[in-house]
Amino acid sequence: MFIQVLLSGIALGSIYGLVALGFAVVFKATDVFNFAQGMFVAFGAYFAVTTITLLGLPFPIAVAAIIAAAAALGVIIHIVLIQPLSGRPMLSVIMLTIALSIVMRAVIEIFYGVQARTLSTPMPTGIFLIGDVRVSQLHLVAAGVSWLCMAAFGAFFKFTSIGLLMRATADGHEAALVSGVNVKVMNRLAWAIGASLAAIGGLFLGQLQIVSTELEHIGLLALPAVVIGGMQSIPGAIIGGLLVGLIEQMSATYISPKSSDIVVYTLLLMILMVRPWGLFGQRELGRV
Repeated sequence: MFIQVLLSGIALGSIYGLVALGFAVVFKATDVFNFAQGMFVAFGAYFAVTTITLLGLPFPIAVAAIIAAAAALGVIIHIVLIQPLSGRPMLSVIMLTIALSIVMRAVIEIFYGVQARTLSTPMPTGIFLIGDVRVSQLHLVAAGVSWLCMAAFGAFFKFTSIGLLMRATADGHEAALVSGVNVKVMNRLAWAIGASLAAIGGLFLGQLQIVSTELEHIGLLALPAVVIGGMQSIPGAIIGGLLVGLIEQMSATYISPKSSDIVVYTLLLMILMVRPWGLFGQRELGRV
């Protein structure tokens, strides 16, 4: 039982890590605490229903369309809503992302209704038996694809010229501007990446769970994940996602199905009291 719960926690935590990575990229590049990240997860699930179930597109084309649509949505949101608030107080931007989340939920419910939908994809749904341990093939695929996406992003961020420009922008907007970096383009790219990673997470969560706007709450577990790992730390966001997934599965199995959120957010509060910059974040020192 323990091994089975552990593997499920790692798989779910890998998806959380993927969503948290997108959250951390947006925050690191643009200093925006995006409370709408959970709705990007729901958007990915609903767009998967549209492309796969309603339109019947081949799975590879559907996945490409989901990623492209999410990236386009992220860019549009940055141009129309986020960029005009550049330089405004952080609270204004936070309230904007909360309002954006509410609007996205309303739009989804207008177009798709409030009824939950099921999502079927060609991804394997069988069970591996390893001794007495039952391992879900879909969990393994979700974990593998999540880690592949995270590794691909890490390589892009570290070894490509655009990734170098994004890192320069994240380290300091003013210095990047002086050096000739187009900060607006880099910020839009960060939003495109963040939305795309969330949509991929939504594709898996939509099949592992069920497609509804309640996926927003599951996607928002990326918030404690990224805070626990460290807001400014990309590896920390991934490890934070794994921790949240493991804690959620362990507490739901061994304590109570309704205790997982309590345990996760209790850990979040404890870490905020002891290390408010997160487990892997860098402490910011200010002169008083």
